[in-house]
Amino acid sequence: MNDSIRQESLKFVLQNKGFKNSNQNYGSPRITSEFMDCSMPLTFDQYSYCSLGCQYCFAYAFKVNKMNFTRSLRSVNSKKMIYALNGEAQDIKNKLLYKHFYSKRFVLHWGGLADPFCNFEKTNHIGYEIVSELAKLKYPTLFSFKGTAILRPNFQKLFLKYATNKNFAFQISIICPNDDMSKQIEIGVPVTSKRIEMIKMLSDMGYYTILRLRPFIIGISDDGLGELLDRCAKAGIKGISIEFFALDQRQYYNKGLMKRYKHIGDLIGTKNIIRYFSTLSPNSRGSYLRLNRLVKEIFIKQIYTFCIKNNILFACSDPDYKELNMSGSCCGLPSKYPDNPELQNWTKNQLTYHLKEARKIYHAENKIVKLKFHHVFNPEHDSYLLEQKFEGFALSCVDQCRRRNSNHLSIANTIWNNLQSPSNPRNYFHGKLLPVTLDSNENYIFKYNPSEYEEEWSKEGIDLTK
Repeated sequence: MNDSIRQESLKFVLQNKGFKNSNQNYGSPRITSEFMDCSMPLTFDQYSYCSLGCQYCFAYAFKVNKMNFTRSLRSVNSKKMIYALNGEAQDIKNKLLYKHFYSKRFVLHWGGLADPFCNFEKTNHIGYEIVSELAKLKYPTLFSFKGTAILRPNFQKLFLKYATNKNFAFQISIICPNDDMSKQIEIGVPVTSKRIEMIKMLSDMGYYTILRLRPFIIGISDDGLGELLDRCAKAGIKGISIEFFALDQRQYYNKGLMKRYKHIGDLIGTKNIIRYFSTLSPNSRGSYLRLNRLVKEIFIKQIYTFCIKNNILFACSDPDYKELNMSGSCCGLPSKYPDNPELQNWTKNQLTYHLKEARKIYHAENKIVKLKFHHVFNPEHDSYLLEQKFEGFALSCVDQCRRRNSNHLSIANTIWNNLQSPSNPRNYFHGKLLPVTLDSNENYIFKYNPSEYEEEWSKEGIDLTK
């Protein structure tokens, strides 16, 4: 491995060992910018950034490119969050979170721009205080992680003590079966075999576990894919969630990130990773480069058929093949979970759910579904959509003169009707949804557009009604 790349990555690992938070004013939870196709729009991190040094980390670019970014670690105020979870918030933000989410027992997604169990937790213990309260409240929570703090005795005892509540679920991130390869890409992270042991540990406790196969890097993740799937199935996973590695070409000026991209390109065997992604990615998605559907199909097919054979839930966070989700949650939470129905308490008012339903109806009933805006985004079911006082990435992109009258519903409506936007349903899903007409409010109506692969897979006997 290139020594300069390793040193650059280690700045968030070795230099952050024992690092303490400077204050407790980090603004989390927040509404994700991906709320239009996300089943759990309320996402949470207890720290302002992550101590791990993964080469592909999109949060790294997001953080270090901010003008006000410093290495001063901030955390949430655990007491304020605990008060909010119990309906005792004093400030406006936490009162809104209780009103729109906590009071409804809406699933909290922990692990968006940082890792719940990274090295910062070993020193600061902010996460443990909050997890303890969530356990006592039996509050439904999904953790997305790969850090080692979860192996510390305090977390071990806590998760074992409350295992019978079944209110926690865990996504464990793994990108390849090879320990040596994982060391070269994920600096400061346990090797793959150790993470599979984590899956088994949590599965044996009785928790719902998911293989978070993200990012899937073609040329790395596919080498030994079948072996990885088998090992994780034996460890007890109930779901697999996949998303392919994407490249943000807006980051040309970020020298550190460009070095990371080049290193990944060397590992997958391409001389110019920017050109590679530019050539194979649809232009309609703008400067965030996602490889096209045809490149991904062989791997999706292998994982999807594996899931059917082994009674494992297939989930796809990638906009390509989102239609194949077996539930409306692309993170892999089930539609039905008798052990604790509150883990089903994620929103269906988003495109992943409706795209999945359209695919099922097409293959079960031979009907083409048409999607209307007010059917997909219903504020009667998700009141946060109408809240004007919320802060979030999506709202922060609205200019000040419009900000006062904006909410997530109005932002979704603008994107829905802007066929030039990379986030528009037609562009984001690369033609799986096509505009056909307008409704009475002059909003586009989109129809489901079957792909060639669906006919081919069906002829092969692959069940597309799951």
